[in-house]
Amino acid sequence: MVTPTVIFRADASAAIGTGHIMRCLTLADVLAARGVACVFASEAGSAVMVPSLAYPVVPPSAMPAAHLVVVDHYGLDEADEAMLGASAGALMAVDDLPTRVHRCALLLDQTHGRRAEEYAELVPPDCLILAGSDYALLRPQFGAARATALARRDCGLKRILVSLGGSDPDDVTGAVLDAIAASGLDVAVEVVMGAAAPHLEQVRRRAATLPQARVQVGVSDMAALMVEADLAIGAGGGTAWERCCLGLPTLMLTIADNQRDVVRLVTGAGAAQAATLPSLARQLRELTPAALTSMSAAAARLCDGGGADRVADAIMSFLSSKGVSP
Repeated sequence: MVTPTVIFRADASAAIGTGHIMRCLTLADVLAARGVACVFASEAGSAVMVPSLAYPVVPPSAMPAAHLVVVDHYGLDEADEAMLGASAGALMAVDDLPTRVHRCALLLDQTHGRRAEEYAELVPPDCLILAGSDYALLRPQFGAARATALARRDCGLKRILVSLGGSDPDDVTGAVLDAIAASGLDVAVEVVMGAAAPHLEQVRRRAATLPQARVQVGVSDMAALMVEADLAIGAGGGTAWERCCLGLPTLMLTIADNQRDVVRLVTGAGAAQAATLPSLARQLRELTPAALTSMSAAAARLCDGGGADRVADAIMSFLSSKGVSP
């Protein structure tokens, strides 16, 4: 028996957000429960952005030996992957758009509607491609809360959850709070931000001017907040699949270019409505109970919360085929 070692090459910062490390952390937790030793190779400051990162963290220049390197990083290209893969037993790439060439043995793209064929010319012929939201990397708490969440999705619009990522460098959250105030709706507002978000104090001051707004930092149980919410205002990052799993209707903003495809696919499936900051107040006023119910049902069909286990199954099977198993 050999203890498999998996290194996650991902970073977090105010500029790039926390999403890459958060989804790797979800996969690391599932693998660790199966006897895998997990290590993060991340630039300085990443652990500060993600306080829940409880695994060993090493500089990318000092990566230890491993049986598999998982790369979730837009700044690393095919040449980087080739080098990292050569230094370990194999490499798994995580991506969100079929636009880059990868040198990998496994590839994950958890976007709804993504097809393996879209990567056929971008990866080696023997690469195992895990494509689609069946492989969305969600923490177990979301699957566990799914039945409860779906059972209460006809409660009207009483509580809005605002979550625009862990860093929100452009203070989109503040603009969203302005839009909620302009809508005139009598609703409670829960705002979730990361502790290192650069505009956190500004958002706190803005929320204090609203009668029913609360800002929460470093939330450990996001699923519980999503269960209680009737609508989310969010973006096209990994949280999109958490909302879908719990059938949470969403007004969806595009706050980064790499989110455009996710927003298009999720809204195209009827699981959310595309929104812009100038139109947000009007869209809030025009939401109907029927629209909320329709979005909720469509969202729940996109993701069931079991993706992390499916990805872990594929990794464990791959490692076993190489003679590595706990």
